[in-house]
Amino acid sequence: MLPLIMMWKNTRMIVLVAVTAAIYATAEVVFSSVSPVIIPGVVEFKVSDLLTMLLGILFGPAGAWGVAIGNVFGDTFTGNLAVGSIFGFLSTLAVAYIGYTMWRQLGDDEVGYGRPAPRAVVTYLAIGVVAAVLSALILAWGLDLLGIAPFKIISDALVGNFIFGNWLGAIIFFLVYPRFQKMNLTWTSIMAADADTLKPINFPAGAVLVTAASLAGWILGAFILPLGSIVPVTAIFFLLALGGCALL
Repeated sequence: MLPLIMMWKNTRMIVLVAVTAAIYATAEVVFSSVSPVIIPGVVEFKVSDLLTMLLGILFGPAGAWGVAIGNVFGDTFTGNLAVGSIFGFLSTLAVAYIGYTMWRQLGDDEVGYGRPAPRAVVTYLAIGVVAAVLSALILAWGLDLLGIAPFKIISDALVGNFIFGNWLGAIIFFLVYPRFQKMNLTWTSIMAADADTLKPINFPAGAVLVTAASLAGWILGAFILPLGSIVPVTAIFFLLALGGCALL
């Protein structure tokens, strides 16, 4: 998690935060009129969802901050800004963060020009599922806590929505990522001088904890727990997942 903080010392990464935020917010605003509504007033599929994990992997912590900030600006210009946007910020940040931390350890060496290797595709799709479930857990828990929408009703829709967005974004990713690598425009190239800050504390433990806690929190909240206990119990798994994120 250290790169999320250390990147603010790097001018190029700060510029990428602004660029990423602008791209993300523009996509959300421009395509807002054609975004399919899944649950009125709560869940819709946004074109910008295709870019969340993709921009995170390309630009790392700058991409994570950028898409989260861009999501807030997008909500502002589309009239959706509300207190729930706090959890929208965190859930969007989570998708990009899981994307770049897990991809760097599991898939970064598997991509080249031409047709992507099957292992790279499977890795990307699997990471997309973990990122989507964590993001849905954060947002559904937050909206239930605020009394905006119940966890049981929106969590499944959010999981499906985020997985769909991450998987569709894979098409764009495998077209552009090798080119960004060759031009040294990926975040690892930009922050190469800060190599010591890029090392995870304990990646295997963090990955297992994030995956298990996110899946358990979602499944318990969506299918098993009674209504009155969803918020306090899923909060435990939310915190465990955040602990796992700190190890990545």
